[in-house]
Amino acid sequence: MPLGVMCLFWLIILAVIAAILLLLLFTPLGVSVDYAAGGLKAAVRVMCFDVTVFPRPEKTEKPKKKKKPAKAKKTKEAKPEKEGKKKFELNRDMIPDLIKLALDTLSRFRRKITVNRFVLHIIVGGDDPYDAVMSYGMINYAVATVGSAAGRAFNVKKSDVQTGLDFSNPHYTVEAGMTVTINLARILAVVAVAGIGFLKIKRRSDKAAKAASQERKEKDGQDADTNG
Repeated sequence: MPLGVMCLFWLIILAVIAAILLLLLFTPLGVSVDYAAGGLKAAVRVMCFDVTVFPRPEKTEKPKKKKKPAKAKKTKEAKPEKEGKKKFELNRDMIPDLIKLALDTLSRFRRKITVNRFVLHIIVGGDDPYDAVMSYGMINYAVATVGSAAGRAFNVKKSDVQTGLDFSNPHYTVEAGMTVTINLARILAVVAVAGIGFLKIKRRSDKAAKAASQERKEKDGQDADTNG
């Protein structure tokens, strides 16, 4: 095979591999949940396709096969632990920094999530019109407050929130749905930043512990010279 053709062949393979990796990194993955009078439905979303996971479709029962007598399992001998590996020790001075890092990571992860669809339909009913009107006002206030906060906290693409009154219905009617997605690239970015932050905290803690140990040794040496 000529060298030019071989180089072109390998370039095509590398381009295909790069395209597959980019597709995996930036493909939206998420969940879709819906609630209505018919019950709860949940699905896993890949790109724009939903795969229902609840309720599961009923499976036809297959005839059970006779189980073979189980063989006695051989007990595995415990392997001696390898020496020389340092175990991670949590220092009390690290706790405030770790808590701050965890909160920052959650906040960063929250900003990476996309709410593709949010649906909430509430029809307020009841036998007493006065109670129904009061409940309707409280629900509208709660929906406006929570919706405003959620709009600032998350990236909401499509929102459909409706409330209403129905004096002929003695019960409430609620329909809700949400689709949330994120891609692997965003998850890896959050994990990488959190990992770098953890390494910085660990390095600062090790330096502080080393400095404290050195200072303690120097003080012990001075005390020994004085007593001598």
